[in-house]
Amino acid sequence: MDLTGIGLGLLVLAMLAIAMGSIFKGLTGVGLPILAVPMMASFTSVENAVVLMVLPGLAANSLVVLTHRKWHLLATHKTFLITGFVGGVLGTWLLSALDDRWLKLTLATCLGAYLIQYFSGRADVKLFRIPRWLSGVLGASAGTIQGATGISAPIVGPYYHTGGLTRESYAFTAAFTFLLFSVAQLTSMVQVELMTPDRLFIGLGAVVPTLLFTQLGIRYSGKISDHTFNRILVVLFVLMEFKLIIDFL
Repeated sequence: MDLTGIGLGLLVLAMLAIAMGSIFKGLTGVGLPILAVPMMASFTSVENAVVLMVLPGLAANSLVVLTHRKWHLLATHKTFLITGFVGGVLGTWLLSALDDRWLKLTLATCLGAYLIQYFSGRADVKLFRIPRWLSGVLGASAGTIQGATGISAPIVGPYYHTGGLTRESYAFTAAFTFLLFSVAQLTSMVQVELMTPDRLFIGLGAVVPTLLFTQLGIRYSGKISDHTFNRILVVLFVLMEFKLIIDFL
């Protein structure tokens, strides 16, 4: 993997994106890939960026999951999780073949529809509160897009946001979902030889700062109220939407 010629400024911005994303990960359970992957993709390929962020993502999500450990919540979402894992495997196989612009447009459309519903105040309409059998379709879509772009928070985030979960419950379920998707990605990446020695070395190097800043976010998550947590989450969704639209355009 050739990373020569990368400016110091871009590397600093990449580390800043990882740091900010990790803090949001610790606070809310979401935020790391949506910030880090696009920034890294600005000076390397999307394929490189997605592969390089798998190990830091595994580390950060594992830390959040082990911190909160609300395993009983997973039974309600097992269809979403199982189909998402399968989608993660499929998406990783498609990583080098698909145009991620159109996948990001799909993410932007889903998240935009959710935000319109949310800000309209129409509590009777819940885009992601769907019949259980349809949650499998949503899970498969999220997993496939995660595998192909490294990003699925615009689907996973709103999916759990509609459930009225507490701060810790939301962080746990979201982080566990991303952890499961990352395991699917890593398994496929090894099989199709996307995880080269160079990528493995750089990914492992990014694990340490990721864990440090994720722990920082976890530490401060207990100092914010559920109302503030919800506001942070919605702001994060809005920022995701703008970033996805910019990437598509």
